[in-house]
Amino acid sequence: METTWQDVLAFDQLAWVLSACIVLSYVVASIWNEENCSLVHPLILAHQAKFSPTRKQGETPTITSSGATTHLLPTTPDRSVKSLLHLLLKAEGRLQQIDINSIVTQNIAFNTLVANVRNNLWSHLASTKTEDGNEDHPRLLILCADPYLRLVLSLAAATLPIVTILATPKRSGTLPVEIQLALEPHIAHLCLVVSELPADMTKEVLGLKLTTRCQIMPSHHLSAWFQSGNTETVAPDDLSELSKARLRIVSYSSRPDGQQANKARVFEFTPENLLAGVTGSLGLFPLAGKLNAKDTIALELAGEEIWGSASSMAVAGLYSGASVYFFNGFKLLSECKPTVLLLKSMTAQILAEEVVQLSKLSLLKKLAIGRRLSKVFNGALGSPLPETTEWVGPHLRAMLTDDPITQSTATLIRAGFGVSLQRVYVHPVGAGPLLASQQYDFQLARPHRLTTSTMVHCGPPGANVECKIVAVPEPALINHDAWKGKLLVRGPSVGSELTPDGDAAEAEDFHAVADVAQVLPNGTFQVFSRSLSGDD
Repeated sequence: METTWQDVLAFDQLAWVLSACIVLSYVVASIWNEENCSLVHPLILAHQAKFSPTRKQGETPTITSSGATTHLLPTTPDRSVKSLLHLLLKAEGRLQQIDINSIVTQNIAFNTLVANVRNNLWSHLASTKTEDGNEDHPRLLILCADPYLRLVLSLAAATLPIVTILATPKRSGTLPVEIQLALEPHIAHLCLVVSELPADMTKEVLGLKLTTRCQIMPSHHLSAWFQSGNTETVAPDDLSELSKARLRIVSYSSRPDGQQANKARVFEFTPENLLAGVTGSLGLFPLAGKLNAKDTIALELAGEEIWGSASSMAVAGLYSGASVYFFNGFKLLSECKPTVLLLKSMTAQILAEEVVQLSKLSLLKKLAIGRRLSKVFNGALGSPLPETTEWVGPHLRAMLTDDPITQSTATLIRAGFGVSLQRVYVHPVGAGPLLASQQYDFQLARPHRLTTSTMVHCGPPGANVECKIVAVPEPALINHDAWKGKLLVRGPSVGSELTPDGDAAEAEDFHAVADVAQVLPNGTFQVFSRSLSGDD
């Protein structure tokens, strides 16, 4: 009889294991089904194009609680910040390097770097003015691929009453012809070019319109600027003067993108645009907690993109006192052990595939990931798998992506890494330094039947808030003022695209809410299909 019970017990254990494997196979298969529209992460975008009538035009853009408790949603930046310069001078975080060598000094606080560079830059520009004296003409051109130098120099220039234009050479040391054509209308008005390219090559790519009065400065000569800001000419700090600053960015991608294939576009940002972008980035963590000096932020370089979510997040982290890294390969992250990780959506997909590969190593790992998937759907997360900590470290508390990702990717990363991937941010450079966005975790609100018209409950719209939807992959949802008050960016956060003549082009990517969505009586936003919204 004893042998019989042992056989029964062994059979029960085997049956339990087989049943668990079968159930897990169905769960993973359903998660990996890309055609299941209910398993695609919705994207909520919010943008307030105008100030509320009850707020002054000159007030600093802030995050408002709108019903949320103060410990969940800090108001940032503080009320003493009245300009982009003020915010940068309060940024005591430090830029750190992991796999990208830069001439920017690591052991100096970011506010000191900006102060030193802007004083040296202003002193240098004072002796190299063009004869036309037109303040609308660019005086400074930055040809720089170093992300650290690009960030410090462009922000320092954006706090001076000058027009700066920023372009990025290829890593091969060349400048695409499309960028050269976009720069052509501005070259004759330049008085200073800071370039990573050799002087002869810089003159060659800029052409005959470059005047003899324009000075070409090799970027490595700026290393002395980081150490000291003691100059004969002190940079201005009057807000009325600083409001004249303009940062023009040449955006170019060699990847085909419909009608915009291989076309360079120029976008112009004001200091208010940049301030709103950083302000919004500071409010992206109401649930994970406010950023502080204990945080380490790792930002993956977004290829050829010049300014976007990575730049806004970098400045937000530096303002909070955090250490900020730029990196190219996620397997190097074990060296910096980030608490906040900003990835490209493609990299997130790679991480999800790594988790799948781990599950194939053994039955125990497969069952462990299966248990994690169950916990994810119930809102509970455990510690990361040991094999994944070598990439991200044990202290990771938030992950962001630059484009929408599928729910299957997010779910697998949660299961494998034990972190909450609840927010996804879309940040095209044409939308400005920040497209205020929030993504809410809708996994528990799965519909009983599949529908092609995705709806999401996010409460009644707020007053005096104008929302806009950006052209992003379906399904696209919009937020109001904001969902349960989690995020709202007040202030101008969208830059303007410039035509070759220097005029502002009509924003093609933005649509009025009424054109693309309907607010239902229960406070649900329903996004129209492409045929109804007029898109081809």
